[in-house]
Amino acid sequence: LKDEMVRNNLRLDVVVYNTLTSAVFKAGKKGLGYRILEEMKSGGVKPDAVTCNVLIGEFCREGNLVEAYRVLDDGVEGVKPDVFGYNVVIGWLCKEGKWREADDLFRDMPRRQCVPDVVTYRTVFDGLCQWMQFEEAGLVLEEMVFKGYVPCSSSLNEFVGRLCQEGDFELLGKVLSGLGGGFFCNENVWKTVVSLVCKSEKLSGAFELLDALVLA
Repeated sequence: LKDEMVRNNLRLDVVVYNTLTSAVFKAGKKGLGYRILEEMKSGGVKPDAVTCNVLIGEFCREGNLVEAYRVLDDGVEGVKPDVFGYNVVIGWLCKEGKWREADDLFRDMPRRQCVPDVVTYRTVFDGLCQWMQFEEAGLVLEEMVFKGYVPCSSSLNEFVGRLCQEGDFELLGKVLSGLGGGFFCNENVWKTVVSLVCKSEKLSGAFELLDALVLA
């Protein structure tokens, strides 16, 4: 495709190079990907944030966290990655069980002049839930609701279900109250709560929670 564009005297811009590089990286052709980037540089085509994101994605696939952070910190030729690049690193850290590092990077994003988006919050929330860090997940969820970001229904239902199973009705009460304030407490969440609470051995605390939420 690239050769055909050259033959037809079509300009190869950064979008074309980013698309080609991403495709060959995902196909496992790392050497070819780097050669395309070198060709882009020698041809006077300036990189953009997507170029950084493509490199970050490749470094994460390789498990090369040092290089991924280098691109986050320094960028490419003075160009820094955008929120997508941060989301890729955070997602990879969560997948590898490095939830504390993921949370630290998430918290550091404003200092790095990159504002977390709804995908960032969902990624961190899901990662913390996956590794059973429920207190931290509750804090992230509280921030999401405050910002008006909607959590994924499946993740939210699983989180509430795990809290019920753990018998952590104090945290569950805070979560449900916050979700109700943001109108994010859907029917499935309530079905999960009622079903699992009724099966709980800690029935006293469970029913007190339901009474408090109903009266609220």
